[in-house]
Amino acid sequence: MEIVEKNVKDGAREYKFDNGAWVKLDIDGEYGSWEYQEDEDDEETYMEGGIWFDGKQIEDYDGCFELPEEVVAALNELGYSLDD
Repeated sequence: MEIVEKNVKDGAREYKFDNGAWVKLDIDGEYGSWEYQEDEDDEETYMEGGIWFDGKQIEDYDGCFELPEEVVAALNELGYSLDD
């Protein structure tokens, strides 16, 4: 799974992946929001939630039990980490 397209729109970052998934991140300091969809045309897979940071460390998130790997990959691209 690789990022094939990146865009910035109204301050939010959008990512498209080679597996058809789409991710949108809107980060403002210690808080952000995320959106995810397995395929741009598959509204049934749409998910969204919040995410909290301490510097570049992801402290907490909501909206799902486990962040989709594409959301984690997009956050890693920006230098954020789930690891201690």
